[in-house]
Parts: sequence; structure tokens; C-alpha cells
Amino acid sequence: MKTKFDSIVKIKKNETEKIERNIHKINSSIKMLKNRIKEIKTKLSTLTFPKNGNFSKFNQYKAMQNILINEMNEYKHQIKVLENRKNELFEEYKKANTEYEKMKYLQAEEIKKLIKKQKQKENIEMDEIAILLRKKNESK
Repeated sequence: MKTKFDSIVKIKKNETEKIERNIHKINSSIKMLKNRIKEIKTKLSTLTFPKNGNFSKFNQYKAMQNILINEMNEYKHQIKVLENRKNELFEEYKKANTEYEKMKYLQAEEIKKLIKKQKQKENIEMDEIAILLRKKNESK
């Protein structure tokens, strides 16, 4: 049955689904960044400290180590930013979902009213038919 809430319910549902998709995207981005951090940790653990050689080898080792640590710290910072955004989106999702549920409830109530009106109309029509049939039977 068509109600005046159909389009609003559809819009609210689309809003909640859009927020859900954004949360899923953020979760996959966080997972990807965590995997990159694992890879960097693995690289850091495989770096070998130069046992002999000149000072430039030591500087190369330290530079590579610092690059990896800085990259890992940058990924950790990105994860924090994404976690904050995810929390904001989750709050938006709760509000949007509440609005969606309200509209669904109002739509269901409207449908109940329409069904009740239709049943009343059918009852009136059935009464009229019964009266007509009775008058027809009495006239015979």
C-alpha cells in the first residue's frame, strides 16, 4: 500500500546505508594500514646492524630505520584519524537509523489505518448488499 511516508522511508534507508558503506570503507582502510604496519615491523626486524665497514653504512642503516619508523608512525596517525572519523560516523548512523525506524513505524501505523478504513468500507458495502438481498427476498 502506498503511504505518504514511502518516499521518506526510502530516503532515510538510503542515508543509513550510505553511512554503513562509509564505515565499512574506513574499516577496510584501517585494516590495510595495520597490515602495512606489520610489513614495516617485519622489515625493521630483518634490518641487520652493520658489524663492520665505514660510518656511511651505519648512517644508511640509521636512515633506513628512521624512514621505516616515520612511515609506521604516519600510518598509526592515519589510523587514529580514521578511528575518530569512524566514531563520528557511528554517531551519525545511530541518529539516522533512529530516524529511519521512526519513519518505518509511522509508515506501518499509516498502513494499519488504511487497512482499517478499507475493512470498514468493506463492512459497509457488505451490509448494503445484505440489505438489498433481504429486500429482494422479502419482495418475492
